[in-house]
Amino acid sequence: MNRLILSIVLLAAMAAGCFYSVYLTTQRTNELSGLIDQVEQAHSDGDDKSALEYAEQLHSSWDSILHYSILVNDLGHAMEITSCIAEIASFAEEGDDELYAACDRAQAQLELFREMQTPTLWKIL
Repeated sequence: MNRLILSIVLLAAMAAGCFYSVYLTTQRTNELSGLIDQVEQAHSDGDDKSALEYAEQLHSSWDSILHYSILVNDLGHAMEITSCIAEIASFAEEGDDELYAACDRAQAQLELFREMQTPTLWKIL
């Protein structure tokens, strides 16, 4: 009987950890999406200094997410996002209009990342 109770407790702890991981990933990627929007808005307004500051904040926020790599199932995809965010910082520094395309790519990669982290029956099977 004790084994059964211990198994149930361990299963509940694992499930709670998994759901917390999904919640945390969703919250952090939503925060990153907001920062990308701020970079685009600042660049649209002609405020390249603010765009660069938001891009640097975006880069540091993404780096902090990567420190919790246990939450990341696909590190290859995470490296794609890292590349997109590095492009954003580079284009923001130069004031290049390619920034918009880089922001769109990063938004799409983050959306895909969110979807990949969400557990569904098809992904489990």
